[in-house]
Amino acid sequence: MTDDRDEAKGPGPAEGERAEGAADEAAAPTAKALQALRRQLDGVDRRLLEALAERQEAVREVARIKGGGGSVVRDPGREEALLGRLVDLGRDIGLEPFFVTRVFREVLDHSLRLQHELLATRRDPSRAGKLLVVGFQGGEGAFSHLAAKRCFAARGEAVFQGFSAFRPMLEAVRDGKVDFALLPIENTTAGSINESYDLLAEMDLHLVGEEVQKVEHCLIGLEDVPLARIRRVYSHPVALAQCGAFLASLDHVHAEAFEDTALAVAKVKADQDLSQAAIASEEAARVHGLPILRRGVQDQRENYTRMVVVAREAESFDPRIPCKTSLVFATRHEKGALARGIALLAEHGLNLTKLESRPRPNTPWEYRFYLDFEGNLADPAVREGLDAFAAETSYLRVLGCYPSRTSDEAQPARPRRGRRITPAPSPVQGPARVAGLTFGEGPLLLAGPEQLGDVAATQAAARRARGSGADALWAGHLDPRERAGETDALAVLTSAAATAGLPLAVRCNHPADVARLAVRADLLVVDGQHMHDGALLREVGRVDCGVVLTRAPTATLDEWLEAAAQLRSYGNGRVVLLDAGVRLFDRLAPDLAALPEVHARAALPVLVDLGSSAPEGRAALARAAIAAGAAGVVLPTLEGLEALGDVIQ
Repeated sequence: MTDDRDEAKGPGPAEGERAEGAADEAAAPTAKALQALRRQLDGVDRRLLEALAERQEAVREVARIKGGGGSVVRDPGREEALLGRLVDLGRDIGLEPFFVTRVFREVLDHSLRLQHELLATRRDPSRAGKLLVVGFQGGEGAFSHLAAKRCFAARGEAVFQGFSAFRPMLEAVRDGKVDFALLPIENTTAGSINESYDLLAEMDLHLVGEEVQKVEHCLIGLEDVPLARIRRVYSHPVALAQCGAFLASLDHVHAEAFEDTALAVAKVKADQDLSQAAIASEEAARVHGLPILRRGVQDQRENYTRMVVVAREAESFDPRIPCKTSLVFATRHEKGALARGIALLAEHGLNLTKLESRPRPNTPWEYRFYLDFEGNLADPAVREGLDAFAAETSYLRVLGCYPSRTSDEAQPARPRRGRRITPAPSPVQGPARVAGLTFGEGPLLLAGPEQLGDVAATQAAARRARGSGADALWAGHLDPRERAGETDALAVLTSAAATAGLPLAVRCNHPADVARLAVRADLLVVDGQHMHDGALLREVGRVDCGVVLTRAPTATLDEWLEAAAQLRSYGNGRVVLLDAGVRLFDRLAPDLAALPEVHARAALPVLVDLGSSAPEGRAALARAAIAAGAAGVVLPTLEGLEALGDVIQ
């Protein structure tokens, strides 16, 4: 008779060994297959590196030929066409357009930096082969450290040294202990960094470059614990200020200033306290081996820091390289002296990009000014304009002339595919810029998912929109108060837009939502049914954010334009009109015939919504809308996006 308790004990030693042996035999083929695939991937990676090295050698030869003069250093049109061909080729072989664009943008950016460096070395052969020491403020993984590595990637080998503060870093440059230093000068959220300006005026140093670093703050903890367990958050004071809304949403959390973002992560690791966290970069978390509890915790999605490269000696650059020139100056104590000087720059065709004032030391109520303009001092015309400006000053020092990373010429190219439609003349005097979009230089495409999914699905939709030529992620038909799973809808959308590098347009139909949405989105979309809501127009008109005002299906042209005028009367001039269709028997149809009158009376950009048209007719409608003067079209779905992208782009 068998004892049930003995059976419950499981198989005997022999049976257990046989079971383990069978499991080992089953696992063996899987392990061998993984090893084979990993060897295959290693081989592919090596071929990728060899191809990049081959491409780099070709770039060097291109730079050598360009060094003889004549050819432009950068051809944006060729880059756009190249990216378009690569996107099409990638799609044919199963690669996502956004992935292809992102990879080759990095390749093209490095190639351009390499050409700039080779041309500079041609002018100054002593630059070649020198091991550089580059200073930055903070610890490894700080945003200044990331910018320094990218800035000097094309200059050969470099050693990076962190400093506790700006002054000792610049003193090290002055004393020859480091060759260059990255100095943050302004942030798109926090504004100008006054200490940096004061130090540049005090020290006899020179600006020889600039770098723009995107700042995405992450909450980093000792372990992956719930946010409710966090009691203290450390970071640099500026970083804490940039994440004020997120920190305010955490109960019982005390924010404490620290000397640097990356060093704050080091402190959390050293203290081994689960209730502590730091706000810093993703790279800082990787360096210290700590988990990220929440990404993108900054208040504004588009958060960038501009940094200047500081050296002991000035450098000159090839006249074909778009440059920026920085000055520190003082004017005579005469009425209109500053205005006359700035007018002289404009008369010489020099575009002013920055003007900052700081108190003059020991001279109450007098100021010195810092000014940036686009222009290369190797160009005699630029030098002539600077000489004319200098005649209006009592003191002037050129801080430096260096390749610009913020000018239009320095912006990354976008894929160009298909047949570009020739738009009607723009109603606006010159191109109008709203939320990072330029209305009037070419037709725009705004597209987005028909429904809100989870984070991964929405990010995939945003990447698809970007890869198909969309200029912005459109969520003007989705309710930002809804929830996608357990995640706030607005957080899902902002994360997706940031991942794809697209401006975000969201629906805003309640006055109480305006302030919250304006700091996370680039365009606030007012539905047609709310175009007469005076309280909503008042709140939207008071924020510094682009606004899309939709025409109601039953609204007259006069009512639509009156609503736009009311909105603008509150101070917001960044208004775009959206024709979502007027009632035509049993359907909606865009009122294209009214576009010339809209342009004549309002001089505002107009978008046309294609959502009410049949998919097979959208391409023809888009052509007609652009030909009639529309600044672009909106596609509130991804269906047929690729075909439409070919038409618009």
